Amino acid sequence: MKSLRIAPPGAQRGYMLMLVLVALVAMMISGVALVRSMDTSQLVAGNLASRNATVNSADAGVQAAVAWIQANAATGVLSTDAPTNGYYSYGTDQAWTSSTFWSTCTTCTFTDAASNQVSWSVSRMCKLSGSATGVGNFCSSLNGSASNGGSYSSDAVNFTGSPKYFYRITVQVLDPRNSSTLSQAFVTL
Repeated sequence: MKSLRIAPPGAQRGYMLMLVLVALVAMMISGVALVRSMDTSQLVAGNLASRNATVNSADAGVQAAVAWIQANAATGVLSTDAPTNGYYSYGTDQAWTSSTFWSTCTTCTFTDAASNQVSWSVSRMCKLSGSATGVGNFCSSLNGSASNGGSYSSDAVNFTGSPKYFYRITVQVLDPRNSSTLSQAFVTL
């Protein structure tokens, strides 16, 4: 029968203990990296969901602005500036990043179902304030409705009727995380 040989205590150096400790440190670092990666993924997913919610809210702001334009199209209000109603009769750039710009119109701001604060502003795409057909004023427009024919080419578009002016709608959405989103849409009515 063979006997087991056990090394004397002085011959054991502890190499395995060091190897196991190095492996444990490597596993711990891998675990911390995995946890941090999962936290980052959750933050990114939350930010994407918040962005999608603000885009949907911006669509609601565009719809509210279009409804305001349609309600005031026949009243003559669209020829002059009405900052307290969020309307500018010429297409100048505004201070869209300024909180004072968005607080000028209180009726242009609402809170939607996602607790986003939606504010809108409308600019008629004209060079000057006043009548769209006034002297020196140029307004971006489509001349009436489109139909095929009426020119040398059979498939060319022929515009007839009264002009339809372009309006730039700018929407700011503030979400509960205190981030803001600016969206713009151009409509013609």
